[in-house]
Amino acid sequence: MSGDEATLHHAPAHRPVDGDFNVTLVTFAAMALFDQFDAEQRARVVVPFDDDNRRHWNFLPESGRRGVPLRDMTNAQRYLAHRLIAQCMSVEGYAKAVQVMSLEHVLRELNAPVFGHVAAHFRDPEGYFLTFFGQPQPDSDWGWRLVGHHLSLNFTVAGQDRLAATPLLLGSEPAGIGPFRILGEEEDLGFSLLAALDPAQVERATIHPVPPPDFATRCVPVIGEEEWPDVHGVGRRDAMITDADRRALRYVRGNPRGLARTRMNPAQQRAFDLLVEAFLNRLKPDQAGREMDRIRKAGHDELHFVWAGAHDIARPHYFRIEGPVTLIEFDNTEDDADHVHCVWRDPGNDFGADILAEHRAAQHGPAPETSGDE
Repeated sequence: MSGDEATLHHAPAHRPVDGDFNVTLVTFAAMALFDQFDAEQRARVVVPFDDDNRRHWNFLPESGRRGVPLRDMTNAQRYLAHRLIAQCMSVEGYAKAVQVMSLEHVLRELNAPVFGHVAAHFRDPEGYFLTFFGQPQPDSDWGWRLVGHHLSLNFTVAGQDRLAATPLLLGSEPAGIGPFRILGEEEDLGFSLLAALDPAQVERATIHPVPPPDFATRCVPVIGEEEWPDVHGVGRRDAMITDADRRALRYVRGNPRGLARTRMNPAQQRAFDLLVEAFLNRLKPDQAGREMDRIRKAGHDELHFVWAGAHDIARPHYFRIEGPVTLIEFDNTEDDADHVHCVWRDPGNDFGADILAEHRAAQHGPAPETSGDE
């Protein structure tokens, strides 16, 4: 059995891309929520589909967000908002999203000695804004976003049966406290893969001893051919790097770095695949299967594992997986490695760029040829 055939061998079978009723259910769930909104809420929640704001996925607290926050919804509306999230994600993925929001309660109390009563304003478990890009309707192109501190969910629907799910971001501050270690699975799998490599492979995978303060590609709306991390995190100064560090950590879209999957033995490849699956399996099985199909088709063995920073989970560290249609970044660098951000992106299909182009080409293809005497 080849490496690709072994990959995701336990994943449930999925239907081909000619139709998926789950995507229809996503549209129906969004329509049910929209119909519960009053006129004022409808005016706030819908933004034109082609508005530039659709690509503004920044997950840090900010003022002036578009959309309707969960705190301004009735109980019935909040229930339907959660049904929409759950309709787009696996139960495990939905559970992580709910935990991210719930952790704001804890963070508010941790921040109270410094920020006082102001902490309640921006550490709010209901301070997550829902936005529709275009009104959700059957057989239409539309999207939705839920964004707030440490959460950015961005889903795009093309027609009735195509769904794109990136960028998909989750974060956790603290990385672990009490019953919460929301992104522990992803972190542990990254270290498990690192531990499975031999010394020469570890050296090849590790591109720099200093990790970036946040994502190497930041929160850019469209990933360029080359992206450099910032010198420090937004509003933070506890993880500073130099311009030389930035150059060493840069992401080059057409030139993957680190250790290629094809240079791993079968056991290492399985550890690598489990790490990739941890991000894809935030989606429902059919959608996760289609995403894996895209990765295989684009060149599964072309994926690379990249590490920066400490090889010790207690010290600041960072890893990413990069390839033709995949970019996964995980950083635990702030607060002495107690503050995690991780994101899954598709350099060519964020916000559904590819599926929208395919759907529109199918809708507006060339007219059929006619004979000369008609």
